Amino acid sequence: MTSAAAGRAGNKPIRYRIVVRGELRASPTGPLEGLSVRSGGGFSVITGDIIDQSQLHGILNWLGGRGIEIVSLSPAEGIGEPEKS
Repeated sequence: MTSAAAGRAGNKPIRYRIVVRGELRASPTGPLEGLSVRSGGGFSVITGDIIDQSQLHGILNWLGGRGIEIVSLSPAEGIGEPEKS
């Protein structure tokens, strides 16, 4: 779901940062499509706007189903902080 569609649906996307062990080499596809993937030093960092818990769980299940170890998951920006203009 795009940010525009999320706004119409009443959902506000949250930017997440997911760190996984291993360097993801392929272009983002499936649930990672539209997210930024940077790899180096034996880890990959996946960053992007996630619309809701369903999308987040889909990404985590997709990674886990491929045997990719999730090292950390956190909002890229603090939850509850005022929006930046």
